[in-house]
Amino acid sequence: MRRRAFLSILLFSFAAAARAEQPILFPEPDRIFERLLADPRQVETSLHYYRHEGFDLSDVALGNGWGMFRWDMGDWRLQWNVEGMAYARFRLGGGINEFQTIDFFANSPFEVRRGKFSARTALYHESSHLGDDYIRRTGDQGFRYSLEGLRLIAAIEPHPLTRVYGGGSAVLHSVPGNQEGSLQAGFEARTDVFHQNTEHPWCLYLAQDVQWSGRVAWNPTSKTELGLRMARRGLVRALRWHAGYLTGHSYFGQFFAQKEHYFDLGVSFDF
Repeated sequence: MRRRAFLSILLFSFAAAARAEQPILFPEPDRIFERLLADPRQVETSLHYYRHEGFDLSDVALGNGWGMFRWDMGDWRLQWNVEGMAYARFRLGGGINEFQTIDFFANSPFEVRRGKFSARTALYHESSHLGDDYIRRTGDQGFRYSLEGLRLIAAIEPHPLTRVYGGGSAVLHSVPGNQEGSLQAGFEARTDVFHQNTEHPWCLYLAQDVQWSGRVAWNPTSKTELGLRMARRGLVRALRWHAGYLTGHSYFGQFFAQKEHYFDLGVSFDF
């Protein structure tokens, strides 16, 4: 039933796009559904540092999205994107920084916006692999892990400075088999822009994301992020400095059964 619902939404979106006129190739800015700030699995380029179980760890994300086509239909805007990201964890210290694990993501999202409402549905692929340094130290060879599925997130902005969202995912194919989907909800709030008339305006923001995954018996994993976002006037690109707290299960596929609790510091680059 869930798969049919996701497929119906996807087909409806493409049918609506087909009826629109004069699609815009490679639109700028390249998204109409803004990334979820506190979701560690949103495609972005970022660096996080934290201590966990007595060790210094760092998560490094290298990813970006590309707007392919946009259709303007009066009050409605529709857009098709492609995205990819590699998300890795390193244990810092000693002679080398131990490469522990890496997850790869490939998404084909379709986004829609009308006024305060926006939504995003995406076909996605995710795979997870252990790092050579971790295997040599522990002898753990890991296991084959990959997911293909559909994800839907809808958001509403009750105020120009706030956003509330919710949605979930359905798994179409997985290794190992019998992987279940997930649910997701959260909110974001920011201040007014400071020094708006200067060359580098900035604002503060607070973001909260919670995810419930079937692979860990629907136990919640929560990520809270408080940050400062600085941009250059007239450009989409921005830099975010942030501090956060995660509690729940690891987002890395090879470590998904592990419970984790830590504070982190990070920097993200919005393109």
